[in-house]
Amino acid sequence: MATSPRPTAAFLARYPVPIELVSALYRADDGERGRLLSALPEHGRARLAAYCAETERLQPLGLRVASTCAEASLVRAAGAAIGASLFARSRIDAATAH
Repeated sequence: MATSPRPTAAFLARYPVPIELVSALYRADDGERGRLLSALPEHGRARLAAYCAETERLQPLGLRVASTCAEASLVRAAGAAIGASLFARSRIDAATAH
């Protein structure tokens, strides 16, 4: 799912998330990332996971964020196929990380 280095306006409109938040999460350690994510509603986390999943460099972050979401939220935010895939991949990623 690699995309161009700069997201297009259509891409950003699909998953409107503050780029500052993405940057902060990307640089954060696990504790800080958890604090930042806990302040977001689940649908916001699902949109963020979908946004990150579309950019190869951000996919690991997207999977971490997706692991905090219910499958229904990911499906609502990203569509049936992408949402279900994110849910499944985030659970596999979380299981292998421990």
